[in-house]
Amino acid sequence: MVDELDAKKHKAEIVAALTPYLMALPQSKINTGSLVVYANALSALSITVIDAAMLKLMQTHKFFPAVAEIFEAAKSIKTTATGSEVPSVDEAWREVIQQVHDAFVYREPVFSTPEIKRAALNMGWTSLCYLEVGEMNTARAQFRDIYNGILNRKKEKAQNVAVLNMMPQQKVQELIGNVSCKFEVLEGGAS
Repeated sequence: MVDELDAKKHKAEIVAALTPYLMALPQSKINTGSLVVYANALSALSITVIDAAMLKLMQTHKFFPAVAEIFEAAKSIKTTATGSEVPSVDEAWREVIQQVHDAFVYREPVFSTPEIKRAALNMGWTSLCYLEVGEMNTARAQFRDIYNGILNRKKEKAQNVAVLNMMPQQKVQELIGNVSCKFEVLEGGAS
């Protein structure tokens, strides 16, 4: 029961923290009632992170930002603060080409992130090592799609985990229970 009280208190703190921004962005159609919905959605974030995100968004927004924009700004600020930026596609591709040059097929390639490694290995390391000059642009485009797919799956998984962490444990158990019931009817599933 303490967890529910803490969650309610945190949501009330979020409403209180967002309320002054209504005055700073008076053109918005958001009201204090809407902020309750925002508080539910933003409950995974700390007040400090929400304030930082709002300060950033006030520099570019004339209207009150959407919840998704607050999450995006919060993630961007946290990434910058922790120095954990994910390499761009171009940076990742340069790293792969550098490892093709340095390691070739004779040594284990070393990458700065697991995502770059997965993308390079999904393309086939030996194939990358023996690329012809005329195949380079096609390979780069294929790498871009694979790398972006890996990053998108990672982002989606993080979002799903955040949502599950915001939900009461009973609701998560209900969700898991409903999912596991569906698997039981599949051929070869547990009975």
